Amino acid sequence: MFTRLRSLAVSLRSRFAVARSKFHLRRNRLRQYVMLQRDGWIPKVVLDERYEDQVVWVSRIVTLFSIVANLLLIPPPINIAIALVLTTLDVFFERVSLMVKSIVVQPLPEKWDSDSWQGNLYQYDGRMWGVGLLFADEEMARIALETVRAWNYDEDVDNDGNIKMSFIEMNDGGYMTYLYPSDERETIKRAAEQVEREQIEKGKIRDHYQNTFQAIIAQDFDNPPGSNFRTFKQYYEGGRVMLNTFTSDRIKDMASGPTDGLPEGFGGVEEVEPVSLKEVKIAHVSELDPNSIEYQHLKYIVPLLDD
Repeated sequence: MFTRLRSLAVSLRSRFAVARSKFHLRRNRLRQYVMLQRDGWIPKVVLDERYEDQVVWVSRIVTLFSIVANLLLIPPPINIAIALVLTTLDVFFERVSLMVKSIVVQPLPEKWDSDSWQGNLYQYDGRMWGVGLLFADEEMARIALETVRAWNYDEDVDNDGNIKMSFIEMNDGGYMTYLYPSDERETIKRAAEQVEREQIEKGKIRDHYQNTFQAIIAQDFDNPPGSNFRTFKQYYEGGRVMLNTFTSDRIKDMASGPTDGLPEGFGGVEEVEPVSLKEVKIAHVSELDPNSIEYQHLKYIVPLLDD
């Protein structure tokens, strides 16, 4: 009896999570065409510029209807009610803003197989921590590292936080590892400035809505007592982390364990250099900002993947 009720509760919770995720994604798609913002305490509607003609014509119709209503000399209190409605509509359409959209594509992996990502390695050399992503085959290890380097314009050292890496501890005892490009990369800013400059040159006043299309590399891992991640969490005090990738073949014969006697240079992929990250984030899932990539992914994307 209790087992059935528990199973039913789990099923209902899972269905609710999936429905919530689908609603969130539809709402985000709708925001590409219409958004509600606040200008002080007064609400303002922002529409895609494709609706400019419709807004102009509706505004003209409201004005025309107002003139006709006055000419007909509709008696009170009907005329008062109509006047209030028309005034409200007139103010509403006067405050409608138009937006122009642009799309920026962050560097994407040429292909991806999340099952190939088998774990993480952690090493401290006395100066900084190193994190190695362990893959089943060299191709995926190469693609992962090349993609991450592309986010940093193929430079060895990330001084501007172009690469975001985080480790999120989950309620079930495991942890998620995230890698994704920052939405404040210089390329993103320059693309936005170019669109806004073009609008000024055309003599148009538009709110700019920039869509960013990017990859989020994420994987969940176990975190048993004595795991290397627990050691990393305990001793990492912020600051730079050297990121690299490995393949299983490079460490499978190391009897002393994956973090002992690592290959010279902490390297795993030939001809692809590791990259020094500005910092990484370690947090519990309950501490995440609702606007963060990690929170959004765990709440709205993961339920769809598990469905």
